Amino acid sequence: MKTVTILILFFFCLNINVRKGKFFLSNWHENGNAELNVPSDEYSFFKKGKLYYFLSNDNDNIYIDIKIEDSGIQNRILKQGLTIWVNMDSKLVKKMGIRFPIGSQNSGGRKKPNMPDNNMNLDGSLISPLSLANTVELIGFSNEEARRFPADNADNFRGLVKYDNEGTLHYKMIVPIAKIPVRNSKEGIGAMPFTFGIEYGALPVTNGSQGQGSGNAGAGSNTSQNSIPPVLLWIKNIKLATDK
Repeated sequence: MKTVTILILFFFCLNINVRKGKFFLSNWHENGNAELNVPSDEYSFFKKGKLYYFLSNDNDNIYIDIKIEDSGIQNRILKQGLTIWVNMDSKLVKKMGIRFPIGSQNSGGRKKPNMPDNNMNLDGSLISPLSLANTVELIGFSNEEARRFPADNADNFRGLVKYDNEGTLHYKMIVPIAKIPVRNSKEGIGAMPFTFGIEYGALPVTNGSQGQGSGNAGAGSNTSQNSIPPVLLWIKNIKLATDK
């Protein structure tokens, strides 16, 4: 009888751990500080994409922090852009996204880059891909009138990219919770799990024409036009923190 009881308790505890392991738990964002520095040991590492990522939230925003040490990946992101795909129904599709940076190659639109022939600003300084990382583009957000707007917009989606003294590129995207269709659980214990996708190296897509790509990043026109296929990471079953 004692042996049976021990086995039941073992499988009960194992089941709890398995269920907990299905979720990617966001961290509580302290003090509402948008410039909050994330400790190195708090990041998760995406081996395929060679980047580190960290998710946190408060009552108003979700904060996506990404750290890139590889110089080749840094250049791809700054020149070709990065998109955060937002998915509320657990399906790995690319219907609703936030593109930031849009990429220096796409800064003047999808047909022609908005860069002078001599790559110089009017004040004589050199135009760099980092200096052009100042615009957010929304994809598939039907309730948002503006599709492109400044990245430092305090009342909307806003983003920041910068290098530290060691040459690491730091990325931050702040997503207002009110702007995405987060569904609350019936049990009243916070929001239902959702999914984020992080994609870089992909060509821009027009609103309403993006494909429903899955984990097979680089399929279709992107592969034919880019010598290196895009990289796509899905962070599944994200649950927001409800308090500290």
